[in-house]
Amino acid sequence: MFEELETTLKRILQEMQAQKELLRIVLTSLTTSKQVATFLNVSPRTIEGWVRKGILKEGVHFHRNGKRLEFIPDAIIEFKHHPEKRRMQESKPVKMKAEPVNPTAKRIVAGIKKVSNG
Repeated sequence: MFEELETTLKRILQEMQAQKELLRIVLTSLTTSKQVATFLNVSPRTIEGWVRKGILKEGVHFHRNGKRLEFIPDAIIEFKHHPEKRRMQESKPVKMKAEPVNPTAKRIVAGIKKVSNG
């Protein structure tokens, strides 16, 4: 029983080592806009838009090297695992019109304003 457990643990350790090597490869290949776009399954233009909008933040997700952006792999992986944060940042507040569209409602609102202002 213990021999079987020991064999299983050795196999798990070997698999973990292999995963570690794959992670090193992934981390070194997530530094350009094109690589990040591929990893996130979006277009490079989407990455450019997210940088412009501040969804991908300088100092958090990337650094500037002259005109070139160098992405931070750990931050990009974290970004991918939390798409709900990305959606919240992407959404813009809806602007409501200050005045009602209906002319009758407009007169009523104007009358209320006159009464409340005294």
